[in-house]
Amino acid sequence: MLTRETPLEWRRGYALHRRRTKTDGYGETVAYYDMEVPDLEVADGAVDGICWQATRVWQTNGQLRGGIAVEPQGETADNVVQGVCYGSLELNPFDRFVIDGQVYELRTVQQWLGYRLLQLQRLF
Repeated sequence: MLTRETPLEWRRGYALHRRRTKTDGYGETVAYYDMEVPDLEVADGAVDGICWQATRVWQTNGQLRGGIAVEPQGETADNVVQGVCYGSLELNPFDRFVIDGQVYELRTVQQWLGYRLLQLQRLF
């Protein structure tokens, strides 16, 4: 897998909210997130920051589009984005990230030699 390794100062910071479980009023186990207090905050430019990658997805209209595009006003993201994380942070599917005020859910984590490829979907 070829990746675009961005300089350290370009890596994007985030607030990580891990998925937890609790028992609801009916005794069923349900997932919940403490969106008020993040489990971890990573600053822009940190080693554990995310390097955005060009995502290629097929749209229903037959067009091939990327998840992150560089526009004159900066980077813009579609609903599904990919990124590479080079740090040692443990991540699990369904963890939530707040990146630039947008909430993303981690859908897949692919382990590669020296990094992990993350696929995130915007929620709200």
